[in-house]
Amino acid sequence: MKSRAVLEVDLKLLEQNYSALRNMAGNTSFCPMLKADAYGHGAVPVAQALFSAGLRQLGVISASEAWPIREVIEGMDILIFGPVLDKEDLSWIVEEKLVLVCSNWQDLESLSRSKKPSRIHLKFDIGFSRLGFEMDSAQKLYDFLRDNPQIQLEGLAGQLVAGEELGDKESFSSYQVKRFAELKKIFSCQNLHILNTAALIAVFVHGEASTFGARPGIGLYGLKPEISFRDDKVKKTWKDLPFFPVSSLKSYVVAVHPLKKGDRVSYGGSWKASRSSQIATVSLGYGDGFLRSFGSPREVLLRGKKIRVVGAVCMDFFMIDVTDLYNETENPIKIGEEVLIFGEQKGAFLSPKTQAESAGTISYELFSRLGPRVERVYKS
Repeated sequence: MKSRAVLEVDLKLLEQNYSALRNMAGNTSFCPMLKADAYGHGAVPVAQALFSAGLRQLGVISASEAWPIREVIEGMDILIFGPVLDKEDLSWIVEEKLVLVCSNWQDLESLSRSKKPSRIHLKFDIGFSRLGFEMDSAQKLYDFLRDNPQIQLEGLAGQLVAGEELGDKESFSSYQVKRFAELKKIFSCQNLHILNTAALIAVFVHGEASTFGARPGIGLYGLKPEISFRDDKVKKTWKDLPFFPVSSLKSYVVAVHPLKKGDRVSYGGSWKASRSSQIATVSLGYGDGFLRSFGSPREVLLRGKKIRVVGAVCMDFFMIDVTDLYNETENPIKIGEEVLIFGEQKGAFLSPKTQAESAGTISYELFSRLGPRVERVYKS
């Protein structure tokens, strides 16, 4: 069956991005985040490609995200970053020898009641105010783990507020890093990880050596976060970093309608034809993750030309104004023609970053919202 829409993922480019990030991290720990189905790219195929490229540790949020990866890859350390709280999930994590990034006493106390050995990292709240133990509980945690030797502490984690600012010694994130480093005085483990993609890049392009590990996410898929530049030399280094967009999102024309001047399009009739027009319907909607805020005047690609979205985006479809394209070529738009939302088409390019910003969001959300009706196709 022909899909309504397709996300094409180039696994070779994914591996190149992985290698670039891995090299930036140097000898520190490296745990790419494959949460939210690998940012919408498909966690299992992405994990398999990275495992083949040498990756041996990755992160997800829940046991339910870890399970399909564990089913196909035995030799991968999987870190689970979300609170578990469910006894059955916790038992499965222990049985499979996965690693819980523990951020609350309830999970920790549940592990202490089990006689089986468990593997954990401790997550501390160093100013993000989302998950993690308070810093002043570090000694209490140390004593608790000393009294429960079946719980094996393998690492410490923290979360930066704005990792892109690490080039600025006075930034809040620099303060967070210093605060996180204080944990070394209490815990002897060497695996301390705190850097996201932006923070890893910021440390690297400023020529600084970090003793902390990295958990890159968006960089795997070829998006390079902007950072705070100390000078033009740093900016050039950042600009030259080899990152490659790995995915493209496309859908298809499923209908074409001639409109008279004054005719309206979609719910609410907010878009009205100012002339005789040709309107094409595309088989992608907010039910697939094409955000409703992508409505007029956003653009997509058809025949390598930028074409405006018109009217409100529907659950299953959106409409585009192909009048100028039709008038230029006198070649009617055909049912089944490819419409590109982001990626490259006939030498023209629309980046997911640009598309996300035009809809008032970020590329992370754009990727992770893509639903199951969008087929994932992999090129290796």
